[in-house]
Amino acid sequence: METLIKNIQLSDLKTGEEGIITKILGHGAFRKRITEMGFVKGKRVTVIKNAPLQDPVEYKIMNYNVSLRRSEAQLVEVIAVEDAYTLAKVPFEGTIDEDVLKISALQQGSEINIALVGNQNSGKTTLFNFASGSHERVGNYSGVTVDAKEAIMKRGTYSFRIVDLPGTYSITEYSPEELYVRMHITEKMPDIVVNVVDASNLERNLFLTTQLIDMNIKVVIALNMFDELEKRGARFDYEALGRMMGIPIVPTVA
Repeated sequence: METLIKNIQLSDLKTGEEGIITKILGHGAFRKRITEMGFVKGKRVTVIKNAPLQDPVEYKIMNYNVSLRRSEAQLVEVIAVEDAYTLAKVPFEGTIDEDVLKISALQQGSEINIALVGNQNSGKTTLFNFASGSHERVGNYSGVTVDAKEAIMKRGTYSFRIVDLPGTYSITEYSPEELYVRMHITEKMPDIVVNVVDASNLERNLFLTTQLIDMNIKVVIALNMFDELEKRGARFDYEALGRMMGIPIVPTVA
């Protein structure tokens, strides 16, 4: 039976404990800065000391001591050295082989977190059901799509964790749904956000898209119900729109 090893946050390690970096969350300037500090997949990091008030935390990585705020350390995922050897199917005998750590980090870091975001009735949950094989109820009346639905899909060596977030027209935090979606994106830091857009109602749907773009995150538009647009004889150059917006657009039927 395959051994299940879960990533933990770097901030969870105690003084003197070590971990192997498997994933860096976050985007933009933070990701660039922390990578330049040496926090990359496969590197071993040791907790040197915690500040009296638990912030910042001093780490040793690549023979350098660096300090991170706890909130920053929460965006770095690690596994224990022993777990890295378990993944590599090599017995751990006390001596650390850096090549083994790199291989294990790549294996463990092959999980991609995807968040589905879109207006109500955009076909988002139907797309989620199709992609994940789940059979959630579809709709936006009371009790439906209020909580996020989650499923895992495997393709080859990759595992895709898909989260279907509540339908919303905005993420300005005026309603519980808006707040939930915004908090998921900012706190869970999905690797990619799939913005499900109703092809027949672009003007209304793209308002949410512009808000996602402003968050400086990785976004792909799923141009849903594209078949209905074509049935009406309409022509839409979605590739040109994608180039203008700077994000890929993929037609979907769900």
